[in-house]
Amino acid sequence: MAAMTFSTSVRCFNSTTRPSRAAARPQRVLPAVQRVPGTRDVRAAFFNFSKLRTDSSDAGIYGSQGRNDFTTDDVEHYFNYMGMLAVEGTYDRMEQMLSSGLDPVDVLLLMAASENDLPKIEELLAAGADVSVTDSENRTPLELATKEEALAALRAAKK
Repeated sequence: MAAMTFSTSVRCFNSTTRPSRAAARPQRVLPAVQRVPGTRDVRAAFFNFSKLRTDSSDAGIYGSQGRNDFTTDDVEHYFNYMGMLAVEGTYDRMEQMLSSGLDPVDVLLLMAASENDLPKIEELLAAGADVSVTDSENRTPLELATKEEALAALRAAKK
């Protein structure tokens, strides 16, 4: 086998001999954020739709689903996303909850409570999930949650 050799030639330029390519390109100027006095800062929202809709949840992108908008596919995606399949190794628990007649939104609430997933719990409660729903072992989301933030959100929804 013959030995291979590689050679590269590198030419260096300093700023006096050749201008850089970046200097030759026109610079894009982005418009400055202008706020109307007395309005809130909307830069934290993902989208700024108009004066009437100032953030993504008001625009119906996140957190605006109703109780009947959740499907078994949502349950499966959440089950996979939270790593429950990797821990359990099977879909048996998920399929058992779905076959028991629970609405997908309630199954999701039970899963989110067991994972102490506060943003998901808040989203599901806003969608109308039932806080008094029980799993196959008669545990409610309040009994499954262990972190104080998740418990507080569930207690507030139960009132």
